[in-house]
Amino acid sequence: MPSHANVTMRLAPPSVTMNHSSRRTIRVMHLVGKLGTGGMENGVINICHNLPQSRFQSSICTFESGGAMEERIDKQVVDVFHVAKRVGNDPILPIRLARLLKRQRIDILHSHNWGTLIEGVVAAKLCGTAVVVHGEHGMIYDQPRQVWAQKLAWRRVDQVLAVSDALASRMFETIGYPKERIQVIPNGVDSDFFSPSHHSKEDARRQLGLPVDGVMVGMVARFVPFKNHLGAIRSLAIATESGAPFHLALAGGGQLAGELRQLVDDLNLNSKVHFLGELERVRPFLHALDVFLSNSTHREGMSNAVLEAMACRLPVVATRVAASPELLDSGSSGILIQPGNDQALADAVMKLSKDQHLRSRLSEKARERAVQVYGFSKMIQNYTDLYQALWATKQLERQ
Repeated sequence: MPSHANVTMRLAPPSVTMNHSSRRTIRVMHLVGKLGTGGMENGVINICHNLPQSRFQSSICTFESGGAMEERIDKQVVDVFHVAKRVGNDPILPIRLARLLKRQRIDILHSHNWGTLIEGVVAAKLCGTAVVVHGEHGMIYDQPRQVWAQKLAWRRVDQVLAVSDALASRMFETIGYPKERIQVIPNGVDSDFFSPSHHSKEDARRQLGLPVDGVMVGMVARFVPFKNHLGAIRSLAIATESGAPFHLALAGGGQLAGELRQLVDDLNLNSKVHFLGELERVRPFLHALDVFLSNSTHREGMSNAVLEAMACRLPVVATRVAASPELLDSGSSGILIQPGNDQALADAVMKLSKDQHLRSRLSEKARERAVQVYGFSKMIQNYTDLYQALWATKQLERQ
C-alpha cells in the first residue's frame, strides 16, 4: 500500500476541546462548478451525507444550477446554494460568493478542482472564512498562467488535498507545490452496498436486456475522448477475430455517443456492443458483468467506478493512468495495460475470458483490497479528523 503524504502544518488533535465556539457544529460548505454526473460530484455528496451530523452542518454551492447528481442530495441533511457565474471571467463572482459565505456563517470552505479554486480563495479572504481547504481530483492544468495561479492560490489555503499519491506527485511535478504539504485522502467505497450479488449474473443480464451467454465486459464512464471507448470497441473487434466469446456493455452517455455507434456499425459489432445509456443505479449493471474495464488515456484522479467494481468482486482491466496502479496494487488485484494500446487491451480481455480461475483469483483480491484499503468509513473518518483538526487549530490561533 502506498504511503500517503502527511499534513505538515501544526494541527491540534481532533479531540481537542477549545471553548464553546469550537464545540458547536462546524459549518462546512463544498464549492463545485456543477453537480453533473461524475466521480468528484458523487464523492462530495457522499461526504456531505455521511459526516457526523452531531459535529458538522454540510452544504454545497455550485456556479451552475441543475445537474443529474443534484437529485441525489438529501435536502433534509445538505443545503444546496447556487451563485451564478457569468460566461467567461466574472470578477464580481467572488463578491457574491463572499456574501453567501458570510450570510451562512461558513466555518470551512472546501473548493474542488481548478474551476472553483480562485473564486473560492478570494471569496473566503474577503469575508474572513476561518478555514479554506482545496481538493484536486484529477486534471492539473499546465499552462504557464494557470500554473502560476494555482501555486499562488494553493499557498493561501489551509490545506491542499489530493485523492491519490499519483495525483500528489503530478501536482508537485506540474505546479512545483511541495508534496509534503499535500495531504492524500483516497476515495472510499461503500463495500456493504457495492458487494457481490446473491443472484445469478444471468438474472442481472435479463433485467438489463443483455445476452446471458458469453463473457460480459463492461464500462461505466461518460462518452468523452479521454475515457477511450473507441479503443475499447476496436479491441473488441480484434478479440472477436480470434473467436473470443465476449460482449462489451457500455453504461454512460455524452458527446461521443454518435461516433461510438458509428464505429460499432462500421466494424459490424452490433450484436456484441450494448449501449445502456446513463444508469440511475450502477450496482445491478456491475452484477451482470464478468470483467470491468477502465480504458482512460489520462486525467484520472482516482476512479470511483473501478473502486465500485472491485467491491462487487469483479476482476478489473485498467490502464496505467493516475491512481489505477495504486488501486490494483501494481497489478496484483487486476490487470494493468499501457493506455492507448488496443492490442494489449484485447489480449488482457481474451486472457480473462479463457481463464476462469484467473478471473476468480483477481476478483477475490479486488474485493479484499476494496474493503481493507479503501473502505468508505475510513474516508469519512479522514475528512472528519481533517476538518476538526483544522478548526481546532484556527481556534487556538485566535486565543
